[in-house]
Amino acid sequence: MYFREYNQTRFLIVDANIKLRLLMEDYLKSFGAWFIDLAADGVEAIDKCQQGIFDVIICDYNLGTKNGQQVLEELRIRKLQRATSLFIMMSADTTKDMVLGAVEYQPDAYITKPITRDSFKQRMDSLLMDSEALYDIKYAIDCNDINNALYLCDKKIAKGSKYSSWCQKTQAQIYLQKKDYDNAKRIYLEVLKTRPVLWARLGLVRVAIAQSEFSDAESELNDIISKNPLCLPAYDLLADVLLELGKKKLAQTILFEAVSHSPRAIQRHVRLGEVAQENQDFDIATEAFRNAIEHGEQSIFQNANNYLNFARCLHDTATTLERPLRFSREDEALGALNTAETRYGHVSDVRFQSNMISARIHLSCERNNEAENALKKAQQFYMELALELPPRLSLEYAQTLFTLGKEDEAELVLNQVKIMHGQDDEIAKKIEDMRDEPVAWQDKQKAAELNRMGIQMTETGNMAEAIRVFQDALAYSPRHPALNLNLVQVLLKKIPAEQDASDSISLCEQCLKRLAKLPEDHKQYKRFQFLQKKLRQLVAA
Repeated sequence: MYFREYNQTRFLIVDANIKLRLLMEDYLKSFGAWFIDLAADGVEAIDKCQQGIFDVIICDYNLGTKNGQQVLEELRIRKLQRATSLFIMMSADTTKDMVLGAVEYQPDAYITKPITRDSFKQRMDSLLMDSEALYDIKYAIDCNDINNALYLCDKKIAKGSKYSSWCQKTQAQIYLQKKDYDNAKRIYLEVLKTRPVLWARLGLVRVAIAQSEFSDAESELNDIISKNPLCLPAYDLLADVLLELGKKKLAQTILFEAVSHSPRAIQRHVRLGEVAQENQDFDIATEAFRNAIEHGEQSIFQNANNYLNFARCLHDTATTLERPLRFSREDEALGALNTAETRYGHVSDVRFQSNMISARIHLSCERNNEAENALKKAQQFYMELALELPPRLSLEYAQTLFTLGKEDEAELVLNQVKIMHGQDDEIAKKIEDMRDEPVAWQDKQKAAELNRMGIQMTETGNMAEAIRVFQDALAYSPRHPALNLNLVQVLLKKIPAEQDASDSISLCEQCLKRLAKLPEDHKQYKRFQFLQKKLRQLVAA
């Protein structure tokens, strides 16, 4: 078999230590290599890969700002590394966190330092020999000649090549990308007939997910994880499946477990943060976005949304804290927003979101003028972007307007969203919920808790205490229809027995007045009409 010699291979050595760079260069020269370039850090490595093509990149993990994992991520995302190239990761760090973080992004090889000349030569010989044997297939993939790649894989499999397993895996991946699920499934099942290979089991799961067989996928993934607790792709797939099945809390638990195994994967932290946000578990979401920002400082996956969501979560967790802690956390949130604007402020919707969140933060910190100024800036951006914004941002803007007491403007925004997206049942429900409770989630939770207590007291006949509790609940969510009507209903039971019912009647009238604009299609409208009529009858009597 023809073996491509070292003198025909282009190498790039990336290491922060100049002595180690030169030592690796000497090793390669002694093997016969002559085209060798050097880079002192990840940024320089990316720059050199932009300027030229390398057959082999030998990269240390610990490079300072941008680590080896982030170099590999960026090369792949920006398509600066070809299928025919090799990426070899090196590190003296053998801790589980580091190894899992590096291996998770699948370099072609992982080498532990210190490296001797003989062991390095043996490893490089093997890697280059394998690369040469598979070069035609990888070149076809680089040229997007998929049919030829499949054909060349078939030839090797038919000959019983030692690379048959690699060829089967490559074929199945190609079929998955082409959405040819029958052929992908056929290959995975053929492989599993002979041995329980993990990649084939995961492949079958991917086929099941693509065909919406979520229950089967969930069962298989749970079994894979129980037998392979460090198989991180299985956690990601299981989270996907659980979200499809509506099991959001369980998906959050799975992602939390995954990041505990491999805490350097920024995308998984972001995913955990987003799911925790949906679950209104803002403490977990805050830490997830904090980790995403800290671990992804030089990552290509870092973006404005990570800073914006971090600021949102800091604000959401700050509102219930005592004043000094609240102010401290809100200042940290403003710092995250400042970073987002500094780095990504050329994008209008980033500045819109930043000002919208800032308005709520300043209001929480009792800085009303700053809150109004931030809201004015957000309003200007909204006028420019309204038709382009996703509904979730328009709804958040309406929530911000409600929070700052701009109810008429908030209603106008909700009407716009309803006209544009009202056919979406989920969005329609969010609009209705916001009109019922245009308050922060902490206030909603507190109001809901007090409402439950008030109902229990009503059922046990403790009317005076029930009235007090419902009034406390309304302090947190004054516009909520059910809360207002619950209080009216209890008061109407009490009024006939009172000698002077003027205070109770006045309180009923206040509650009903809050609901004067309740739409006829609202689920509480008939109850509202009934209690309003009953109050009029009692007053007349």
